[in-house]
Amino acid sequence: MSQTKPPLYLIDAYGLIYRSYFAFMSKPLRNPAGKNVSALFGFARSVAILLNEGAPSEKGQLQKPLRLVAVFDSLTPTFRHKMYSEYKATRQKAPEDLHEQVPLVEELLKAMGVPALAMDGFEADDIIATLAKQCQKEGRDCYIISSDKDLLQLVGKGTWELRPAKMSNSESGNAAGLSVELVGAAEVKAEWGVNPDKVLDLLSLTGDSSDNVPGVKGVGEVTAVKLMSRYGSLDEIYKNIAGIEGAVGKKLAAGKESAYFSKSLIKLAEEVPLGIKSIDELSVENIDRTAGAQVLLREGIPSVAKMLDKKAQGAAPQAGGAASGTEQAHTGAEAGFSANGGAYSPWEPADEALKGKGVYKTILDLKELEALLAKARKQGLLALDFETDSLDAWNAKPIGISLAIKPKEGFYVPVAPHEGTAPFIEPEKVKALLIPILMDAEMTIAAHNAKYDYKVSRGWGIERWKCKIWDTMVAAWIMDPERNNYSLDSLAGFFFGVTTTAYNDIVAKGSTFDTVALDVACAYSAEDADLCIRVMQHLEPRLKKTNSMDLFAKLEMPLLPILAEMEGIGIKIEPKVLRDYGKELGEELEKIQAETYKTVGHEFNISSPKQLQVVLFEERKLKPGKKTKTGYSTDVAVLEELAHEDKVPALILRHRTLSKLKSTYVDALADLADREGRLHTNFVQTGTATGRLSSREPNLQNIPIREEEGRRIREAFIAKPGCVLVSADYSQIELVVLAHLSGDKNLLEAFTEGKDVHARTAALIFGEKETDVTPDQRRIAKTINFGVMYGMSAFRLANELSISRTDAANFIEAYFKTYSGIRTFIDELVRKTEETGYASTIFGRRRTIAAINSRNKTEKAAAERVAVNTPIQGSAADIVKTAMLNLDKALTKAKSPARLLLQVHDELILECPRDAAKETAELVKREMENAVKLTIPLRVSVETGKHWGDFH
Repeated sequence: MSQTKPPLYLIDAYGLIYRSYFAFMSKPLRNPAGKNVSALFGFARSVAILLNEGAPSEKGQLQKPLRLVAVFDSLTPTFRHKMYSEYKATRQKAPEDLHEQVPLVEELLKAMGVPALAMDGFEADDIIATLAKQCQKEGRDCYIISSDKDLLQLVGKGTWELRPAKMSNSESGNAAGLSVELVGAAEVKAEWGVNPDKVLDLLSLTGDSSDNVPGVKGVGEVTAVKLMSRYGSLDEIYKNIAGIEGAVGKKLAAGKESAYFSKSLIKLAEEVPLGIKSIDELSVENIDRTAGAQVLLREGIPSVAKMLDKKAQGAAPQAGGAASGTEQAHTGAEAGFSANGGAYSPWEPADEALKGKGVYKTILDLKELEALLAKARKQGLLALDFETDSLDAWNAKPIGISLAIKPKEGFYVPVAPHEGTAPFIEPEKVKALLIPILMDAEMTIAAHNAKYDYKVSRGWGIERWKCKIWDTMVAAWIMDPERNNYSLDSLAGFFFGVTTTAYNDIVAKGSTFDTVALDVACAYSAEDADLCIRVMQHLEPRLKKTNSMDLFAKLEMPLLPILAEMEGIGIKIEPKVLRDYGKELGEELEKIQAETYKTVGHEFNISSPKQLQVVLFEERKLKPGKKTKTGYSTDVAVLEELAHEDKVPALILRHRTLSKLKSTYVDALADLADREGRLHTNFVQTGTATGRLSSREPNLQNIPIREEEGRRIREAFIAKPGCVLVSADYSQIELVVLAHLSGDKNLLEAFTEGKDVHARTAALIFGEKETDVTPDQRRIAKTINFGVMYGMSAFRLANELSISRTDAANFIEAYFKTYSGIRTFIDELVRKTEETGYASTIFGRRRTIAAINSRNKTEKAAAERVAVNTPIQGSAADIVKTAMLNLDKALTKAKSPARLLLQVHDELILECPRDAAKETAELVKREMENAVKLTIPLRVSVETGKHWGDFH
C-alpha cells in the first residue's frame, strides 16, 4: 500500500467509551459536581496519546495520525433491526451515567475540531467499512481502533485493527504511544484459524450472543474453525453437507437458514452515503488543543488537559468555580448526598483564599525559628513535614523540616548540608525546639501521612508524641473512603487547582534529598507544609458537617501513633521454619503437577491460561464459561465450578493456592526480618472503604486463617526468649453486630443464651433439635449466616456448598423466615441508603454509594450488597480500633510490660513476659469485651503460647 498519502485512523467511539467506563466500574472517576466522567477520561486520554505519541504501524514504528475520525452508532434503529427485531435485544441497557457522557465526548471532539461521523440507519461498523473501502480506492492505509471482532473481516489490503489493551484505573500518560495491539491478516489467522475474508463465514456459524445473532445452534468456535479449515467457506460447507455425519451434520442441516440469515446480519455495509469525496477531508493537522483542554478542565480532568495543551496545567476550571484536580481521585463518594435526601458534595469547592501559589522561605537563623514556633504555640497549630535521606522512616535521618502556621506561607529548615556545602541549622538545636511542641497536649500537629513523620521523629530520638495529630490524608479518606489517590499532590490539585512541585523534577533517580540545591529544596518542602494547612482548613468544616469529626479526632488520630509503635516493635519470626516449610510446599507442588500431567496425559504449562484453555475446553470437553479477549476464562470462579465435574480444575486450583502461598509468604517473609529477627509490617489506615486496617510490605492480613497452610506459616511467628504471645480474638463479631443492628429476636436470643449460633440457625432452618443437627447442616447454616451480610445469592451458595441452586434458594428463603428481623433490617437499610446516598456504621463512619439508585440491575445489586455490608463490617472494624485505643491506655496505666504487635482482622496479638501472661490475658479480655456496649455482650477468646500458630 502506498505511503505517500497519510493513513486514516478510525476510532470506534462507542467501543472506546464503553471500555473506558467499565475500566473504572468499581471506582468511577467523577468531576467536581459528582458526575461520572470515567468514559470521558479514558476516551480523551486515548485520543491525546494517539495525537501526541502515535500508535504502532505495520512497520513497527509509532505513527501520529494526520487523518482521524471518531465514528458513532446511529441513534435510530438500523437496517439490521428492520431485518431482525431481536437484533441486540438481549443486551442489557447501558448505565445511565454512561449515556450521559456521550455528549461530553462529542463536545470534546467538536471543540478540538476532530471529525466525528454518524449516520441514521447504520452502525459505526458500517461507516468504518465504507471508509476502509474508500482508503483502498485512494491507495491509503487504514487503522481501526477497536476490539470488535466483526471488524476483523476488513483486515488486510492495507487495513489493520489496533486492538486496545486492557485499561486500568491507574493508567497515566504514556510516552510509548497508545497501548494497542496491531492486528493484521497473520494475527487474525493465528487467533481465529481463518483468514480475514473468512471471518464473516466463521461468525455466521457461531453467531454472536452479545448481538443476539443466532448462528447455527450447537456449533461453537472450535467446531466452526474445524469446518472452515476443511471446507474453506460457508458455501462449501453446505455444498458438502451430505458428507458431514453425526450430530454436527444434523446441527448444520437444521441451522442452514439461520447461518445465512446470520451472515446477512453480520456482513458490513460498505456503501454508506457519507458524502466524503476524499479522506483528506478528515484532517487533524489544525485541531484546537486549547479548546479541548478547557472542556477537560471544566470536567475536572487536568492531567489529560495538560496532555493536549501543556499550558492547561493548573488552570482554573470554567464552570461553577469548582476545584479541578487529579481525575484518578474522583471516586464515587464525590457525588455525596445529604441526610434529608438533598444532594451535597463532601468535595465542595475550596475558598478562593486557599487557592493559588504560596510564598516560601528558608530559615537559617535559630532565633527566627524560635519566633515562628512561638507563634505556632500561641495559635496551637503547626504543620510539619520531614525530608529525609531514606524512605525507611525508623532509620531515616532528617535532612530538613518544613513548617507552616497559616495558608500560602511555608518555611524550610535545613538540618543537614545541601549539595555538600549549603548552610544549615544544627539538628540537635532544632530538635530541642520541636520537642516541647510535640510533647504539648494542647498543640495540634498537622501532617500529610503523619505516621511517617511520627516514625522519623521517633527514630531521631524524640519520645512518643503527646500532642494532637491532624493527618490530612486520613481526613480525606474519611470524607471519601473509595478515593483512588490520597497524595497531597492529588488533593492540592483537586481542591485548589495547584500544580505542586514534582519531586522527580528535583531529585535525579537514585539521588537523595541532600543533593538538591537549598532554594529548590525549600520550594518543594515548604510547599508541602503550606498545602497541608490548606487541606486541613478545607476539610475540617466538612468533617464537622458530616458528623465525622469524632470518628477522626477520637478514633483514627489517637490510633495513628499506636500503629506506628506496633510497626516499630515488629514481631519475631523463625526464618528456618519458613524455609523448611517452603521445601515441603515445593515437593507438594511437584506432586500436584505430576498428578495433573498424568491425568491429562501429557505435560503443559500449568501457569499458561492459553494452554490450560486447550486442556480444559478442547481436550477434556468441559463447558466453558465467560469469554475473555484471549479465549475462555480460567479464573478461580470458573475453576471452582468446573472442579465439581472434573479432577483437573481442582488440581490447578490447589497448585495455584500453594504456589501463591509459597511465593508471597513462605519464601518472601524469611528474607524480610531485621537483624534481631523481627518482621515489621506497615499498617494502612486508608487502605479499605469499610474502615478495616490493611497491611503491606508484608501483607499479613491475607494469611489464610483456618487452612492448615496458614497455621504452618503462623508457626514461624514467635515470642522472643522469656516471653509468650497473647492472642485475643473477637468471637463472631460481625454476626454480633448484625444481631445488634437488626434487633432480630431469634439471633439475639442465640447470642444471649450463649448458644452455638450456627447450630441454632441450622436447627431453626431444618426443623431439628439443636442436639440433632448434623455437621453438614451446621456447615450450611454457617455459610448462610456469614454470607447473608455479603448479599450471597443462591447461585453462589450453591457453588460454595456443592448443592443445587433450588436447594440453595430454599435454604436462603428458610433463613429469612427464621430471621425475619434481618430481612426487615436489610430492606430498610437499602431504602435508607437510596434516600441518603450513603451507608454508615455505629460510629458514624460514612461510605457514599453512588450507584445505589442506578437503573442498571447489576450495578444496583452490587451497590445494595455494599450498603448492607458496610454498617456490619465497618462497625466491627471500629470496635476493634476502639479496643486497641482502650487497651493501649490500660497497658500504659498498669505499667504493663506487654506490647501490642499485630492487628489481623478481629484478632490482636501481644507479646509479654511469660510471668505476666495471666494478668495480661485478663486485662486484654476485659478491655476488648468492654470496648462498646451493644444489645448483646461482646465475647473475646484469649490464648497464650510461644507461636502464633498455636492458637485456634
